[in-house]
Amino acid sequence: MLRLQVRNGELETDGQWVYAWIGPAGVVYVGATALHPATRTWLHLHHDDPGIGRMAARYPEVAVEELDVVAVELAENIDRQQVRHSAVRLLGERGLLAPDHVCDPPLEAARTGETERFVDAVAGHAS
Repeated sequence: MLRLQVRNGELETDGQWVYAWIGPAGVVYVGATALHPATRTWLHLHHDDPGIGRMAARYPEVAVEELDVVAVELAENIDRQQVRHSAVRLLGERGLLAPDHVCDPPLEAARTGETERFVDAVAGHAS
């Protein structure tokens, strides 16, 4: 059974997440969301607004390439954008970004234990 909670006319979030789209050549995109990763993945693929349907807009190979999305849930007190930005940098340092990745340019962000945990999960999946 799945229960979705609507409060004050809005769907309550399922926590917060950082996620990576992984293709044969490595990570092609890293994002962070308060939506469930399945919902966010669907929006990436099907939303007409290129700011929301980023993968469909930025990565045409999504229509033909086999990709996996790996998501890690973060505690409420963690800044998911900080984890996302520091993860893009760390994935690049570890050689895990695909040459044709479509990640947003990372902002300066401190590397945290959450960053390491996420990148380790991505690395474990990509190998």
